[in-house]
Amino acid sequence: MARLFIAVEPSLEIRKNLESTAQSLLETSARLTIVQASQMHITLKFIGEVPDTKIPKITDAFSKLSGEPYQFSASGVSVFGRPPRVIKADVLDGGVSKELAAQIDALLSLVGIPKDPKPFSPHLTLARVKLYSPDLLPKIAAVKDTEFGSCIIDSVALKKSTLTPSGPIYETVAEVKL
Repeated sequence: MARLFIAVEPSLEIRKNLESTAQSLLETSARLTIVQASQMHITLKFIGEVPDTKIPKITDAFSKLSGEPYQFSASGVSVFGRPPRVIKADVLDGGVSKELAAQIDALLSLVGIPKDPKPFSPHLTLARVKLYSPDLLPKIAAVKDTEFGSCIIDSVALKKSTLTPSGPIYETVAEVKL
């Protein structure tokens, strides 16, 4: 079995800016798990656990993805959940991530991967909240308008995720150039 997802990665400079902002949130009583810059990505499709025998079909369907390189910006910090469970940076890309996610859903549905019933919301996870504390919200409010940078996204990757006690290990299975 393999745990798969499809994602794009912004530049290392943007990811380091994101991680630095996430680290500043540790100055609260909340217990947070910070996402390392090397692990940050925008998930376009979480596939989940699939038998190893299905990977070639998924890879073949994924290879049919098409698109053009696009301008990407990360700006603003917000949360998912009440109380917050995920602290995230917002993605500004003119809707391209949404279009790619829809195309990926359509391609993978042809090989038996169900379409995601939830609406797609592109974001970069900065941290996961393990234990909420009220002093976290003012700290998030202080960085809510942060600009993290811009870059060109020119590829999409099919990734394998291996969960370990010290965090996930990501391996690129296939890549499509835009």
